Amino acid sequence: MYEKEGRAGYALVAPTTVLLAVFYLYPLAQTVAYSFTDWNPGVPGAVSFVGLQNFADLAGASGFLQALGTTVLIAVVVVPGSMAVGLVLAALLDGSFRGRTVYRTLIFAPHIAPTVGSALIFSYLLTPLGGLVNAALKGVGIPAIPFLTTTPWALVAVIIFLLWQQVGYSMVIYSAALSTIPPSYHEAAKLDGAGAVRRFLSISLPLVFPTSGFLVITGLLSSLQVFTQVFVLTGGGPLDSTKTVVFWIYEQGFLFFNGGLATAGSVVLLLVGVVVTLLQLRFLSRRDQIKMV
Repeated sequence: MYEKEGRAGYALVAPTTVLLAVFYLYPLAQTVAYSFTDWNPGVPGAVSFVGLQNFADLAGASGFLQALGTTVLIAVVVVPGSMAVGLVLAALLDGSFRGRTVYRTLIFAPHIAPTVGSALIFSYLLTPLGGLVNAALKGVGIPAIPFLTTTPWALVAVIIFLLWQQVGYSMVIYSAALSTIPPSYHEAAKLDGAGAVRRFLSISLPLVFPTSGFLVITGLLSSLQVFTQVFVLTGGGPLDSTKTVVFWIYEQGFLFFNGGLATAGSVVLLLVGVVVTLLQLRFLSRRDQIKMV
């Protein structure tokens, strides 16, 4: 009987396994293989092995280090920022009161809204001519600011847009974590005279730490892959100030047809994501062991 159940299980997971291999594992292996060649997407079949030359050229490649720095800056600001705001909103919306579901839905909506459409609306709001933001600034005597075409405002606009997208996701995850905290903990703290802020800092914040670790990992991986937002809002400008690593890879592969260098950058980005994830998981596991002791 167990053998039949095992066969049925393999049969059920086989379609997913095949699709994963065809649409993920094979392209991944192909990307790694092309990173050691001078592959040109515009000339099919003309591929020569160049070893580690593409990786050696990355440090001196035009714009790569700047794009890497911009990506790191985005991750450093967006990940903790969205987590902090999301946790505060989750705490404020914790409990039962009228309209809570509506508020949660409105805050979460930007995360599931189409990125292109949201970015187009956002760019319209920031346009110097007729944009609502500049209209408000003009109303208080501040000259119009070309947010998306000048530095450092363009990068600030991209970061604000990313925060707006990610806060709702962090709020929902934190809300789920807060709902698992036994009410007796807060009731006991109330009897001891602890206020809302004290209870949040002493009870809620420590108990959602594993959730914070999860959000750090997913947030960092998401920040490393920022592309659509930059493509629609600024096109990587001005002066490449908003160009991320993924945007740089896109340019090298699809605009300059330097496929070998583009795939090498992709491999480096993949390794960075793997290292960040492993370090975070190791930190979380060590913390759990300390708590168990």
